[in-house]
Amino acid sequence: MRPYKFLIALLTFHLQVAGQTNIQLVLTTDKQIDKVDAFDLSQKEIYSFSYKDTLSFQFKKNSIDCYNIRYHEKGKMYRQQIWLDTGDIVIKSHLAGDDLIIDTVINSPIYYKATDFYKSYSDILKTNDTIEINNFLLNAYEENLNNPFSYAIGQVFLLRNQNSKLNLINFKSLIDRQGNKFNWFLLYPFVVDRINNILSIDNVKITDFTFINSQNQKSKLNLTGADYYIIDFWFLACAPCIRDHKDVKPTLKKLKNKNIQIIGISVDQTDKYNDWRTYLIKNNYSWQNYMQDSKSSLTEHLAIGTYPTYVILNKEGEIIGSYNLFSDISKKFGLDE
Repeated sequence: MRPYKFLIALLTFHLQVAGQTNIQLVLTTDKQIDKVDAFDLSQKEIYSFSYKDTLSFQFKKNSIDCYNIRYHEKGKMYRQQIWLDTGDIVIKSHLAGDDLIIDTVINSPIYYKATDFYKSYSDILKTNDTIEINNFLLNAYEENLNNPFSYAIGQVFLLRNQNSKLNLINFKSLIDRQGNKFNWFLLYPFVVDRINNILSIDNVKITDFTFINSQNQKSKLNLTGADYYIIDFWFLACAPCIRDHKDVKPTLKKLKNKNIQIIGISVDQTDKYNDWRTYLIKNNYSWQNYMQDSKSSLTEHLAIGTYPTYVILNKEGEIIGSYNLFSDISKKFGLDE
């Protein structure tokens, strides 16, 4: 499984194509909108039109899917990501401040089901009760076994429990019941492959993989000189990755004092080498950084598809844990103390 990154260039189509899901967008606004585009989560279907207050987008979809809706105003963008059923759907919305506000969605129950899920999840998070939160997510996943929205829920559960094999084993029983009927969906490998990977791989033989170093040469890594290694998987267009790097830099001395090394692995394509190198030099990011060799992919081996992902290894290459925020790394190693 090759990790996906949302770096696909926008394609513009001026003609509607035959499809099984017709999405009619109705916008109320006094702003000077230039164009409107809509695309599915996998970006396999991307359509763009000059603005009208009512537009129809036809997708070749025969299943529930997730869509991005974007209105453009002279370089400014108003957007929403929403889950929709198949069929003839009407979305009525308006612009408020910097936001695209959805007022009504007609003929798509999954939109309201997904909206209710996220509201309920936000509320239950306030309890800080891990067991209650996990049970909520497991019940929600089971209720959605017959549609791909389940994988959005599953990704939330996975990220919360990626360091608990027992919890993942319980979750996997639901995934096994579901089978592979939605293996076409973008989030499927991010959930299913990643869970199977965590449950089956305990050790990384880092010398099996090749990377591109700062001299644009192929290089191997060796886990020598430290007790623990934080492997930071990231890419240039990943805003959370870039934010985290600003937090990494001030901790370098503390990491060294604790005999911990951080190693950045960019998953950008190698034709981005100059941009990658410039980014590191401009920000004076002096820790070890490499680009991933596409012919020797560690992210593929570990089934990583969410960025940033931090994998902690000991000097024997054993996987100690995985995290998605550097703040969680700081807590684990007491870097904030």
